[in-house]
Amino acid sequence: MPARNITPRHRYLSGRVASSKGVGPQAFESTLEQDFLLMLEFDWGINRFASQPITIRWQDHGKQRRYTPDVLVEYTTPMMARHPHLKPTLFEVKPEAVLRRDWPLLKPRFKAAIRWCREYDCRFRIVTERYIQTPYLNNIKFLLQFKEERFKFIDRSVMGQKHALLRTHLFELGRTTPQGLLDNITNGRQAQAELIPYLWHLVRCNSIGVDLSLPLSMYSPIWAREDGMHLAMTLTGSYKSRIQSILTANQVELPSW
Repeated sequence: MPARNITPRHRYLSGRVASSKGVGPQAFESTLEQDFLLMLEFDWGINRFASQPITIRWQDHGKQRRYTPDVLVEYTTPMMARHPHLKPTLFEVKPEAVLRRDWPLLKPRFKAAIRWCREYDCRFRIVTERYIQTPYLNNIKFLLQFKEERFKFIDRSVMGQKHALLRTHLFELGRTTPQGLLDNITNGRQAQAELIPYLWHLVRCNSIGVDLSLPLSMYSPIWAREDGMHLAMTLTGSYKSRIQSILTANQVELPSW
């Protein structure tokens, strides 16, 4: 449970963010913290995180002081393999104006956090709106609409067919745009509209690549993250045959299936 309970405030927005990477919903005390938690929830390099994780205590001229950082983040094994410097990280989320205004009060807390992190082989980082309020945040807020829960009433076979159609055509095209992919599949506007949620779901699931640092649109460059061999092994029927034909035409040796 959190080291410090967050209670509703009149001056600031507080609440909880549903999370698959924490023990239950994670609390926040401001819109900036809420946005940061959404970024953590979306990030495939994050294994788990917890808000208000610990309280650090220290003595200051004979007085007992304490400080509770906003979030503790642990990274996935693949992420840490790619970035060996990464360690579990304590984050403090603050607007830049608050940092400037309250620096004399905040500085001793942050120094205590740095000492604690050195002792426990962690890192301490401060994040502001400069890092959080970017096109990336707007993109993930959009993509979070296309989580698995949105499709829970859709027949799994129907969903699988839609995904297979999109994945196969994208592999054939290579690099394109969402609109270009849909145009390659069908000219029917209604049929395209029906495919759009499944397309964004594949982006959300990291099966379709896109540069999320730029504003997302139907004309953003996209590409397949899956290689042909993986598609040939996971798809079935005509989609599998189509991928196999492409691989054979490119002189890729196929195993015995």
